[in-house]
Amino acid sequence: MTNNDQILVVTEEKKRRRGVVWVAAGASALLLGGSTFALWSASDTFSGGTITAGDLNIAQLEDTSFWDVSNDRLDATETVGSTDGSQPGHRIDDIATWRIAPGDKVAASFETTVTLEGDNLVARVGLDGLDQLESEIPGLYYSYEVYFDGQPLINETVLPTGADAPLLYLAASTEGQASGQDDATHGTLGDVQPVDGLDAQSAVFGMPGTTADLNVVVYASFYEDVDGEFRYTENSVTVTDRTYVTLANTIADLTLNLTQVRDTGAQFS
Repeated sequence: MTNNDQILVVTEEKKRRRGVVWVAAGASALLLGGSTFALWSASDTFSGGTITAGDLNIAQLEDTSFWDVSNDRLDATETVGSTDGSQPGHRIDDIATWRIAPGDKVAASFETTVTLEGDNLVARVGLDGLDQLESEIPGLYYSYEVYFDGQPLINETVLPTGADAPLLYLAASTEGQASGQDDATHGTLGDVQPVDGLDAQSAVFGMPGTTADLNVVVYASFYEDVDGEFRYTENSVTVTDRTYVTLANTIADLTLNLTQVRDTGAQFS
């Protein structure tokens, strides 16, 4: 063996060592960079949904109409608004020129469409401007009725006063609520017996669908009803003092309103 052969052997051994060192360094880099190793995981996709706001609205269906419904007037033969005709009247062309006299009874007919759509949705039907009806004409008394689909929903009863006084309450349909409970306390419109008295102001009627047409009739009687019939009789009390003969009460500026509440209904505490 020559000296040159020894040199070649030594050189190959050094190259192999360097190769081993480089490979080891590479393996160390892989171990330190742990993100290159994946651990178990799993996922699945579930269908989503759309959250949609409901609706609450009230809109005039017909222009307000005025009627002389004095029960002793022979030409009071027409059906008032969308009522059942049980209290017929004579239409007043211009309420501003009509003059009321003791024993008279006048009706203002408000025909409207209400819209309620939403879970847990209860609304109060009321009249803005009732505080203005604190009678400036002594001996003038107010009452009201409500009709649905031409049939009485609330029999004639004394008109409540106050800014938030309810005429009745409505609850949105439970359609789409699965086993959700109904907020109505007096059944569904079109399938209930009419109510009156204090029950009228606390009754919650269920909507038969998203919309419903109501006819609210407000009466002004120039006599005091004493037997609960709201009809003028010889026993009714009328005003005889002429001191206030030129005063006027305005019932044309009343506004029918629909207001959501969360303190009334079968499911609210």
